[in-house]
Amino acid sequence: MDVSDLNPEQIVTVQRFAHALRAIQSRAGLSLRQLDKEADVSKSTLSLMLRGERLPSKRTVEVFLRACGLSEEQAEPWLRTRGRLESGWPAQGPAPALADEAVDDQGAGASGDTQPIEIPIDPRPRRLWLGVAVAAAVLPVAAGVWGVAQLWGSPASSITGEACRGGYQPLARAGVAIKPCIESSEGRVRMNVYIKAMRPSGTSGKITTYVWLTNRDTKDKYRESLHTCPVSLADDQKVITCAYAFTPPAAGTYYTAASAQTGTDPLPPEWSPHYTGTQSPTLNWQP
Repeated sequence: MDVSDLNPEQIVTVQRFAHALRAIQSRAGLSLRQLDKEADVSKSTLSLMLRGERLPSKRTVEVFLRACGLSEEQAEPWLRTRGRLESGWPAQGPAPALADEAVDDQGAGASGDTQPIEIPIDPRPRRLWLGVAVAAAVLPVAAGVWGVAQLWGSPASSITGEACRGGYQPLARAGVAIKPCIESSEGRVRMNVYIKAMRPSGTSGKITTYVWLTNRDTKDKYRESLHTCPVSLADDQKVITCAYAFTPPAAGTYYTAASAQTGTDPLPPEWSPHYTGTQSPTLNWQP
């Protein structure tokens, strides 16, 4: 099977890795039931892998690729990419289209000097994961608002009108998992992303979190809506939020896109037209 056009060396997120694996599955013409038999991996494990909800184990990727008909030589770059995503290493070379874009180090909406607020939380047993919000803080910044809060578990369900992604999306390169949300607030679109560490030890220093608005129909990413927050987490029991409010140029259907990585780049890896970032549900917005 020819999979050279999929170029795993340029994949920078678990979600894009899953998307490419789905393409391989499609070309192989195998259903989950068939893969379950051929690869000796449960359908639930394969389903989580192909939805991008978690980074699969090396063995799962290896037997999946073998079942799809890839040779050992063809599978090797995919296994390297899987290992790179687990360790958080960047892609080999620039992501597609980023090299040709003019990057402004003072990009609109890039607020790298915004610092997270540490709010202590009461220790609770880990079984109480169902979304109890224990603290929140919101600070006005320029035309928008961003907030950093320490929460326990999922975002507070009492926030009227806020629609969030169903689960956290892991970003191995940053050592965090993120959940973007969107809502209409005072005539603007409020974007919010919840961030938690993937490891019990927390994050390795600060990471940069990105949040921006995208038009679902035109796929336009609004540079002026792009907002960044440097964050760090001491353990995996706390959640930080980074939020920003933006007025779209016209009525339409929008979603919040979010990402995170180590370093202080003004643009997220997904700013390339080829990538969308981790998406929230859509919002039909009227001025």
